[in-house]
Amino acid sequence: MFSVPLQEAPVISRMKPLFIHVAFFSAVIAEIRPNFNYETRQLRANDFRDAEVTFGNMSTAPKVYQGPECKIQSGDSEWPSESLWARFNTSVNGTLLKPHPVGATCYPQTDYYSKDTCSYLVNNASSTRFFLDDPVNSLTTWAQGGSCLQMLDTTGRTCNQQGTPTYVVNASSVAHIQAAVNFARNHNLRLVIKGTGHDFHAKSSGSGSLSVWTHFLKSMTYLSRSSLRDYTGPVVRIGAGVEAWEAYNFMLAKNITFAAPLEASVGHGGGWTLGGGHGPLTSLYGLGADQVLSINVITPDGRFLTADATQNQDLFYALRGGGGGTFGIVTSFIVRAWDKPTFIGGLTYYFTTGLNAANITMPTDRGYPATPAVHITNPEIFWKALSVYLNFTTKIVDAGGFGFGDPSPQGKDTYLFASTITIPNLSAEETLSFVKPLFESYASLGINITTTPQTASVPYAKPGNGITTVGFPGAIDRIFISRLLPRTLWTEASTGNSTRLDLVAKAIRKSVETGIYKVNTRAYTPTPKAAGEWNDKYTPAVNPAMRKMVIHCTTFTNDVVTLQSKKELLETHKRLRASGVADLRKLTPESGAYFNEADRLEPDWQKSFWGTVGYSRLLGIKKKYDPWGLFWASNTVGSEDWELRPGLEEGVMPTQDGRVCRAKRGVVSREG
Repeated sequence: MFSVPLQEAPVISRMKPLFIHVAFFSAVIAEIRPNFNYETRQLRANDFRDAEVTFGNMSTAPKVYQGPECKIQSGDSEWPSESLWARFNTSVNGTLLKPHPVGATCYPQTDYYSKDTCSYLVNNASSTRFFLDDPVNSLTTWAQGGSCLQMLDTTGRTCNQQGTPTYVVNASSVAHIQAAVNFARNHNLRLVIKGTGHDFHAKSSGSGSLSVWTHFLKSMTYLSRSSLRDYTGPVVRIGAGVEAWEAYNFMLAKNITFAAPLEASVGHGGGWTLGGGHGPLTSLYGLGADQVLSINVITPDGRFLTADATQNQDLFYALRGGGGGTFGIVTSFIVRAWDKPTFIGGLTYYFTTGLNAANITMPTDRGYPATPAVHITNPEIFWKALSVYLNFTTKIVDAGGFGFGDPSPQGKDTYLFASTITIPNLSAEETLSFVKPLFESYASLGINITTTPQTASVPYAKPGNGITTVGFPGAIDRIFISRLLPRTLWTEASTGNSTRLDLVAKAIRKSVETGIYKVNTRAYTPTPKAAGEWNDKYTPAVNPAMRKMVIHCTTFTNDVVTLQSKKELLETHKRLRASGVADLRKLTPESGAYFNEADRLEPDWQKSFWGTVGYSRLLGIKKKYDPWGLFWASNTVGSEDWELRPGLEEGVMPTQDGRVCRAKRGVVSREG
């Protein structure tokens, strides 16, 4: 081992992966199957003279948690000394960072203040990779607690480290991650995992935490034929740091197809897959979790394991849909692939109603040709057209497609409906034929979108550079609540009982007509048939409600909530919950929500995300592998044993700048 001085993260730079050959190697044993070179660099029990990074022993760990009440933080007497952090830095080969929040450059009271740099962050950095390649940035600042917002005028505001990790391991090997896991567990530190920071609730942030940053584990390889348990065919090996745009570029280079996220900067190799993972091919091939054939993971005891259909099957189940941030730190996946490219037929169309319609700026990032917007004079016809679209969505998903249907307020009692329909493997002409019945139904209402809609058949995999419209802090700073709308609504309607589906349309209208909420409907269905026979035999932990859904319906605040206090955030949430969202929940008691895109204060979230039986199984796996309660993130399996303070009991929205402590028994851990 050798020592490297602790580095401060640079203010403006792109962090580079540090591929350093460490002094300890372990032989690859049959049960562990490294996919990449960085996974061959592992720790072994006899590599350590330093007790700070020794492995945990699950056989001697107490069956019931007996540790301290709270995770320790900087300033606590138990917090590791600077010399101990320096020794740990040696254990991870100088990859330990002590970064400051990016917004610190905007605050004169900090040591990092720079007017020019602040101006760059506010005005220019969002069109670069800066924020996505920063070790502590999160795209959701309200969930961090708004502890250090980048803004030109910071008068009356403060900046502190509370919403971001104190230290970060810029992992470039399994050994680095193992050492971080062991150090955090042995010192009762809060441990978080960050890939891209693409999380609606900033789970990759945390006050006083040590973060494992897997962002640069970006390796990918393609095998045209591979045999794994009961599967023979093309596969792709994917590193934990791979983003969607990199996956798409890889598909183009290899002339292949595999399932990937829609948004370019979402981490393919991280939380997207672990939580389920939907995208353009979900109705055709299933969720991201359905693609996984093997997973390499570091468990809470610091061990490096391969989980697949032949070994560690319980982890293999849990890591495919059971959620990220709770069972371990994934370093790579093997996923199934198809040995040819995929083309997608699609089109975009709009209609509006209201006096302000002429001033609406139409969305431009749909990726498909758009028809001219049609103005509807009578608002009742506008809302009837929404019902027409909802009725058509089963045809979209049954064809293997993906539908967007988004009503939103535009001010002055004006509303926009923006829709994109995409169907894999259809030509432009076939796409036009597919949507013809829908457009005829619109025409029966007097809505003539156009006699010659523009359609296209475009490559599923498009080249990218990772620069996106949501790649900056605050880009997704909205409070939202979601619901999976089950197929039973449409089944009932097909037999003449359209009551529930009609009421769903009214609930959506109720929310949008407040003028402060917009609704996104995403039509996709990852049926067992789409997931494939292999997943019938080796079932993943995916929410069973997702197998029976037709629409993933999300209601957002129309305006960002970046500057709201924690008390204001909770009030905003209460108002949202009392909107049409409440009606949607009452109308669909048999359904639930999608873990990766769900209400921060989801009622009965265990059942909502995984079902009663599924959650019981997942909780047993969590307790087996993590008796120390090392991995914690809000609304993840086992998280009910802990809470963020301050929180609901204090009348505020719990955010990541709070302290993680054992939950107080008898206190309701969610709003209401």
